Amino acid sequence: MSGSDAHFSVNTRLTRLLGETYRSSEAALKELVDNAWDADAKNVWITLPSPMTSEAIVVRDDGAGMTSLEMQNEYLNIASDKRARTGDRTPSLKRKVKGRKGIGKFAGLSLANRMDVIAVARGRKCHLSIDKMALTENENDLESGPHLFWRRKLQATMSELR
Repeated sequence: MSGSDAHFSVNTRLTRLLGETYRSSEAALKELVDNAWDADAKNVWITLPSPMTSEAIVVRDDGAGMTSLEMQNEYLNIASDKRARTGDRTPSLKRKVKGRKGIGKFAGLSLANRMDVIAVARGRKCHLSIDKMALTENENDLESGPHLFWRRKLQATMSELR
C-alpha cells in the first residue's frame, strides 16, 4: 500500500463516546448555549418538555446561523477548532470563543435519540437530522454511514421563518 492510499477510519462508536462527555442534561444544555454564544446570539430560548412526556427539548437562538455548505464543511467536521479557522473572538460581538474541542455538537445527542439542527443564514434555511441509533448501530466508518439525512435545503427569508 502506498502512503497516499492509507487513511484513518473513524468508527461510529466515537459519537457515543463523545456524547458521554456530557454527564448531565444541565452540562449538555450549557454546551448548546455556549454554541449559541459562539454564533453571536443575543438571545437563547430553551423549551423543556412536560414531565414524563416524549416531547422534544428545543434550544433556539438568534445567532449567525449556517448555510448548508458551512454545516457540511464546518459543523460536521468533528474536532474542528473554530478558533483556528476564525480567531479567538466572534465576528460581530467580539466575544471570546468558548468552543475548544469541536465536539459540542454531540451535546444534543446526549439528551435525545434524534437531533434536528435547523439553521438559517443569509436568507437560506437548511435542516440536518442526526439519528443516534443510526450512528451507533452502523458498523461502517463514520464518514460512510447512512446516518445523516438532509431533509431540505430551502430558499427562505428570515421573516418567513418567524
